[in-house]
Amino acid sequence: MPDGGTIEVKAKNVSLGGKGHITLSAGNYVKVSVTDHGIGMPKEILHRIFDPFFTTKAQGHGLGLSACYSIVNRHGGCIEVASKPGKGSTFHFYLPALAEATRTVPDMAASQHRGSGTIIIMDDEEVLRDTVGKMLKSFGYSSIFTKNGREAIDFFIAEIKANRKVTAMILDLTVPGEMGGTEAIAEIRRMDQKIPVFVASGYANDPVMAHPREYGFTASICKPFRIVDLAEMLNEHIEGKKDE
Repeated sequence: MPDGGTIEVKAKNVSLGGKGHITLSAGNYVKVSVTDHGIGMPKEILHRIFDPFFTTKAQGHGLGLSACYSIVNRHGGCIEVASKPGKGSTFHFYLPALAEATRTVPDMAASQHRGSGTIIIMDDEEVLRDTVGKMLKSFGYSSIFTKNGREAIDFFIAEIKANRKVTAMILDLTVPGEMGGTEAIAEIRRMDQKIPVFVASGYANDPVMAHPREYGFTASICKPFRIVDLAEMLNEHIEGKKDE
C-alpha cells in the first residue's frame, strides 16, 4: 500500500459440503482472509498472479505468490484472490481443519543422520542457503554456498582439479535470469556420474521434481522442507553415513 493503510486479517471455521467449493473436497477447513486497502489489481491479470515469475513490480521476482500457492496446495488447501483497481485486494486461503487438537511427537529421524565432507548448496535466496547450511552443519557437513548453476559448476571443477572430494550437491531447480539446476546437472554429469546431486524446488508438480532421475538428479526434495526430510533423503542416498 504506497500510501499506507490498514491490513485486516480474519479467520473462521467453515464446513464445506460436496459442492461447497469448486476445488476443495467436502470437510472442515479454516478460512483465513487477508485484506489490504492498496491499489488493487485489474481482473485481466488475476488469473496469472500465481504463475511463477509473473510480477507487476519493477524489482519483483514473481515467486512469492507462486510459493504461497504451492505451500497451501501441498497442505490440502487452496488460495484465492478478489481485487478491484483502487479498492484493494483480499486473499483467502483454506487449510484442512481437525476436530481435535493433536499432540506433536518429536521425530528422532533428524538425529539419525551423520556425515562429513563438503556439500555444495545452490540457491538464489540467501535465507534458503543459510537455513540449509545450518541443517547440514548439524549433520556434520561443511557447506559451500553458490547463487546459480554456473557458480556451482565452477566450484565443482575447481575441487576436482585440486583433487578434493565433494560429497554431494543440492541445486535449486530454477534461478531467474541465471543457470538453474536443470541446466547445471547436464554439465555436472558429463564430469561425474556418481556424485549425489539433489534438486530442490517449491514447484512440486514440475516433471523434474516428479521424476528426478530421468533428468540426471539423484533425488528431489520439495521446498519448504523440514530437517527430518533432508535427513531421510541423505540417509537413503549417501552411503556409509548413517548411524547404526
